[in-house]
Amino acid sequence: MRGAEVIITEGGAIRQEGAPVAKPHRFEAMIVRLLTRAGLVSQQGPAVTVYVDEELFFCKQLSLPVKLSSIKQAIGYQLDMLLPFPEGSCLSGYAAERRNKETGVTIYALPEEAITPHLQALTQNGHSLAGLFPLSQRYLSRVQAKKKWALLLPGVMATLLTFANGRLHQRLLCPSLPTVEEAKELSGCDTVYFPKAAEGSGFADADALLADEPLGKAFNLLPASYRRPDYFKLCIAGLALLNLLSLFVLLGMKEYRFQSTSSRVAAEIASLQPSMKKINALLSEESRSQKEITRLEEIGRNPDLLVLLTNLTVKLPPTAYLEQLRMEKKEAAVLYLDGYADDMGEMSANLQGLGEVSLKSTSRRNNKNYFKMEINLP
Repeated sequence: MRGAEVIITEGGAIRQEGAPVAKPHRFEAMIVRLLTRAGLVSQQGPAVTVYVDEELFFCKQLSLPVKLSSIKQAIGYQLDMLLPFPEGSCLSGYAAERRNKETGVTIYALPEEAITPHLQALTQNGHSLAGLFPLSQRYLSRVQAKKKWALLLPGVMATLLTFANGRLHQRLLCPSLPTVEEAKELSGCDTVYFPKAAEGSGFADADALLADEPLGKAFNLLPASYRRPDYFKLCIAGLALLNLLSLFVLLGMKEYRFQSTSSRVAAEIASLQPSMKKINALLSEESRSQKEITRLEEIGRNPDLLVLLTNLTVKLPPTAYLEQLRMEKKEAAVLYLDGYADDMGEMSANLQGLGEVSLKSTSRRNNKNYFKMEINLP
């Protein structure tokens, strides 16, 4: 929606268009009310966009090399030579468009003395200023941004402006008002708009372009001292900065917690190291003891040799003689006896009390009875 518009004509008259006032964003309105109540800003009326008749502007179109590092710097060097006004006595703005082998630049300039009284009158009446544009920018909207079309503005010298892709491509001053065919030929466009075009003239009615909100991007010559702060954008920037600071604080808190936790863990590990060494030593000792127990369990229970030899001495007949005594551990303890005796039967009977006696072999040599005997001990 368009806001209030003021058009400054060649005669210096101010004509305010009866467009509906665009409502600001509700957050912006709330911020303005708060700042007004706090006394930080003064109470202002609705925002007004100021348009100046094309005849009041000095306009210059030129081409610059496409490989310039800074268009703004290059224009700044030539601006004083291009403008027919003393330095610091005019308002100027430019728009640049990159083309195939060059950069097209359009410069608009306006004497301050011709516009400052009108701006002061508006601000003294309580209005805030949204922008200061050439009149042709009033007809450039988003709907027409991607089209190629022409606009013919009447005046002492008619102005024919050609727009392409939302940019001013060409601006021609005509000594007399051209016909629609001449305007199409000069602009290279199939459609030429004219304010309040009469039926049958061949021109499209330019007033139909006023139904859409203007782009308001190029050639805003409003001095910085008259620009109203965009509180909504400032609020968004403040919130973004606050979110960024909150993010840094959150990251800092997480890093602090991580470092604090790491320090506590390191301190706990250092305090537990002596205990862990003792535990490891005890575990090692336990492992060795367990291995020794397992080894002893595998060996099993050995017979009491002292008791065994005492019983063997008592039970052997007086006439028996042992040449070899051997004991082995297999499934059970086995006692091997080698020797000789006069009476084998008596010896076998006497040794039955030691365990299961088994006579493996006997032989007679040198008038002696030799034997090999096994006793499975209980």
